[in-house]
Amino acid sequence: MTKFNPILRKPGEVIRSEDWNKMQEDIQADIQELEHMLAVLKDYVDNMEESATMLNVDSHIGKAYNLDEVIHGENASYDAPLVGLLTKQWLRAKGDVGEICKFSIVAHLELLDYWSGAEKGDQKALEVTFNYIDGTSAVISELFVHDRRKLRPKGTQNPYLEYLLSPNEYVWYRYQLINPNPEKEVLSVTFKNIIADCTPRIGNVIHYRSKIIPRKALPE
Repeated sequence: MTKFNPILRKPGEVIRSEDWNKMQEDIQADIQELEHMLAVLKDYVDNMEESATMLNVDSHIGKAYNLDEVIHGENASYDAPLVGLLTKQWLRAKGDVGEICKFSIVAHLELLDYWSGAEKGDQKALEVTFNYIDGTSAVISELFVHDRRKLRPKGTQNPYLEYLLSPNEYVWYRYQLINPNPEKEVLSVTFKNIIADCTPRIGNVIHYRSKIIPRKALPE
């Protein structure tokens, strides 16, 4: 900001035009710099984000299994009660389609991360529904799920962000979804298996990111 050097005059003393013009130029320069600083601050505030991780999320539909439990129709478990932050897995019976689980969130969010992997995977077997608090919903279908029995390349179809390996090297993949309606508050998220010849599972940890909405000034 321009350094202000006050020009002091006695009452009735005439100020030179050069001094007056310099004062106006300095004030104008200060105003412009202040406006730029406010614009930068506004842009920063408008893009502030917060991240949240929900652990041990529960569902009132579907069935959860321990990670070290061998599911009927499968040959192996994850061989550990804990993989990363995951402690439970939600899935349907082998050959069955329909809703896997439904997690309550109740938050404004832009990005949602979930953990998954599938027995007989590498198929577009998953459907995710964002259920909003206003009663509407948005469906994202035919999401590719990588096979859990051996680490797969990310590929171009629903590429994962990261992965976790269990002691027997079975895999959990972390996927990310963009909320189609970030201006709406999400009530819950539903996961559904849409291919019978595939058994996707959902881990009991959810991550999400949302923009921080500044509070409006209260009326005086």
